[in-house]
Amino acid sequence: MTNIYDAIKEKENQIAIFQAQISGLQAEIEALRVAARILEGGAPVSTEAARPVAVQSTANGGDKTKRVWP
Repeated sequence: MTNIYDAIKEKENQIAIFQAQISGLQAEIEALRVAARILEGGAPVSTEAARPVAVQSTANGGDKTKRVWP
């Protein structure tokens, strides 16, 4: 049987992974919105929205990176 503390720690780790994935996806959405504005002939609204996201660290740690595209 799994120790309750180990189960809680595992769920906390899963939540941290999901939060990192959500953060990366939000940044990519913003970059895509900026790209769409540029393609439509408009300028980016702010410099914060104009920052592109190139790579995202994998959840397993280490120096591995991957591109995440829909």
